[in-house]
Amino acid sequence: MEKITKVNIIYLQRLNNAEYRTFMARFQSLMLGGGGDSESPDEISFDENDPLGIPAELRTAFDADFALLTDAVNQSTASEETTQMSAIDKERDDLLTFITSTITQMTKSPLERQRTAANKLYLAVKPYIGAARLANLQETAAIEGLLTDLAKEGMPEALAAITLTEVVASLKEKNQQYAALTEQRTNARADLPVESAKKIRLRMDEQYDLMSTYAFAQSVVNPTQVTANFINRLNALINETETRYNQRIAQARAAAKKQADSESPSEI
Repeated sequence: MEKITKVNIIYLQRLNNAEYRTFMARFQSLMLGGGGDSESPDEISFDENDPLGIPAELRTAFDADFALLTDAVNQSTASEETTQMSAIDKERDDLLTFITSTITQMTKSPLERQRTAANKLYLAVKPYIGAARLANLQETAAIEGLLTDLAKEGMPEALAAITLTEVVASLKEKNQQYAALTEQRTNARADLPVESAKKIRLRMDEQYDLMSTYAFAQSVVNPTQVTANFINRLNALINETETRYNQRIAQARAAAKKQADSESPSEI
């Protein structure tokens, strides 16, 4: 009995936009190399002129949405505001980490005045340790909360005692710049609307499911070297994508743990 190779499962929803677009670009290339319908998989009507049995209108819809996805992803990553925001976000991350790390370290200062000031500040900054790893808008709000706490009675004097006054002022400036650019980018996108990547991806998820199902069904009903190559290469692509996703998540978790360990005091 001839072996049937099924299409591997891939969880497209968990990929970020860049990973998703890369996967779909390579999937599109495979379809070219291998050759809004709502039919269910058991009601497939093959396109006899397509080597993978995929209807022409489905390929056309996929190509159109892929172009829209490319525009949406490019707009979200290549705008002037986004470039500036990326640089400012790095600066405020460094400032925030420096502040929390310095306060943590100074709780062990041999000088009583510095140690007392650091212990007072530590109670205020403790909830914000690791805030540099939050999503950007959440980080903006967290920094605003931290700055409010550091402006309360007795805090400015404690900051001065461990020479953090100017650093906190710089963090405030960078956070305000980031918030202003966020609003500017939002307004710019409202003036020139582009369909969100999220909506486009929902359609492409369905298109991918249909096209891979057509190809698999064709490989069973009318097996050829073309259909066999397509299924094997698609599975290789899926495996590679899953591996790279898992590596990215593992690296992010390791980096987060390393930073959290460096910012947490062993003893106060």
